[in-house]
Amino acid sequence: MLRLVLAMVLLAVPAIAAPYPDMVDLPGRPLAMARTETTVGQWRACVEDGGCPAKPTLRWSEPDHPMTDVTLADAEAFAAWLSRATGRHHRLPTIEEWEIAARAGTTTAFAWGETMQPGRAVCYGCDPRFDHRPAPVATMAANPWGLFDMHGNVWEWTQTCADSGCRTRWVAGGSWYFVPHQSRSDGRSAQDARLWSYDIGFRVVRD
Repeated sequence: MLRLVLAMVLLAVPAIAAPYPDMVDLPGRPLAMARTETTVGQWRACVEDGGCPAKPTLRWSEPDHPMTDVTLADAEAFAAWLSRATGRHHRLPTIEEWEIAARAGTTTAFAWGETMQPGRAVCYGCDPRFDHRPAPVATMAANPWGLFDMHGNVWEWTQTCADSGCRTRWVAGGSWYFVPHQSRSDGRSAQDARLWSYDIGFRVVRD
């Protein structure tokens, strides 16, 4: 009886509350990508296990929100911890892998078409509920491959260098702070790898 109750409790817990990301196999590729951006709750699990640095002044600290205020090194530390914890290799995606996942087999500017549509993404002027902050992950509908928030919410670190010295890396997908144009499938911006921001987060891939 106790086992049955425990199983029912576990089934009732949303995937975003789990300490490890829910991974989605990308069609036609030997690669899986996290269904959502890394959440605050997942980051805290890494901190508690000694794999990630604590962020005591985090602006948005709700467990179901995307983790922000992370440098490239912070994001890589999470991937390294996840690799150790699961026994499977995790890393940040390349900018090319990220765009393929965002497109999800489409060729338009956004996974649903050429223009931004109300209630489709978290970006500036896209949804009045989230003009000044990110939304909980998976608030908006997933793309055709089951990936959430590939358009907007927070920029996402990639491992691809944006300059010859690799001091900057591409971040992808736009954010709640930027206009819809930045949230296209090919939306990207060069970011100093040593810096962090309240609108930059990340998600991992698994080889």
